[in-house]
Amino acid sequence: MRRLVAALGLVACALGIGTRVARAQASGDLFAEAMRAYRNVEFDLAAGLLRREVARLAAGGAPAADRARALAYLGAADLFRGRRDSAAAVFGRLIALDPRYRPDRLIFPPDVTALFDRVRQETKAVLVAVPRDTEIALGAQSVGVWLIASSLHTIDVTLRYEDGAPFRVLYTGPIGDSLQVQWDGLDAVGGPPTVRRVLLRVASRQPTGEPAGTLELPLGLRVLWADTLAWPAAPADSLFLPERSPREPAMRALMGGAVLSSAVIALPTLVGGNQVSSGPRIAVAGTIALAGVVGYVLHRPGRPLERNIRANRALHEAWEQRAAGAKAENARRRRDVRLAIHAGPPVVKVGGP
Repeated sequence: MRRLVAALGLVACALGIGTRVARAQASGDLFAEAMRAYRNVEFDLAAGLLRREVARLAAGGAPAADRARALAYLGAADLFRGRRDSAAAVFGRLIALDPRYRPDRLIFPPDVTALFDRVRQETKAVLVAVPRDTEIALGAQSVGVWLIASSLHTIDVTLRYEDGAPFRVLYTGPIGDSLQVQWDGLDAVGGPPTVRRVLLRVASRQPTGEPAGTLELPLGLRVLWADTLAWPAAPADSLFLPERSPREPAMRALMGGAVLSSAVIALPTLVGGNQVSSGPRIAVAGTIALAGVVGYVLHRPGRPLERNIRANRALHEAWEQRAAGAKAENARRRRDVRLAIHAGPPVVKVGGP
């Protein structure tokens, strides 16, 4: 009879737990229900609800802080149930998720915090903190990658192609609490990336050298080339002044003097006079002819025009300065290549790579 009553009691208890779980799932507040069970020292119920909550949060891509909180209470509940190995495994998942996490010692008793601390020392995990979007001058600036470790161990930090082939090694060595690794955006041979995506991989190792786990962070890359300036157009030929005197003014002066001197000599004959050419008239004609010769000399063809030469030289030098400025600016812009980096969500893998 007692066995029958005990069996009925167990069935009723199981039905009650199932009803409460279903109610909690229907209400969408598994964590609140799990906390009520935890505070009421119903650790079996609390563990079941928390496992469902952890799965729900992981599937929904919830923030790491929410998932860490649920895992902390799940590990504590398993420990109170006498499942120490299960609790250690849960704490290992929590530390791999967020190596910075520390349980509140005002909430969790020493048994829980002591187990957590032991697991943290044994678990080799790293958290990567990098700006979601950043832009650097390729080769001249660097993007800083902060690494936060769960405990002292050795890590390999590499950039890899999507197929896993090595792209560039960034760091190999020990890490304590944290470490900053720099990347100048160049590939292994010092050139700009030729791919649009690489993986930042942090591989943790046990003291024996065995792989302890990896974290991969996808990085989207976009090389930004600056536009160069157009080459300044040379001055049009119409802007240049003649640098040599033309032939026409000299010839006009010479021909004008010859015509006028001839007219002075021939004037009496043309007006019907019978006087021969007198000395004064010949002197005047000679003076006019001489003036024509002087005008020809002053306006001789091909004479350098210094004012025009200086104006043309200034015009050409101004163009050369603009061209030199454009050349220097284009050289600077070709050197000033920038790299835009977009960090995606990290992927944590426990164990080997």
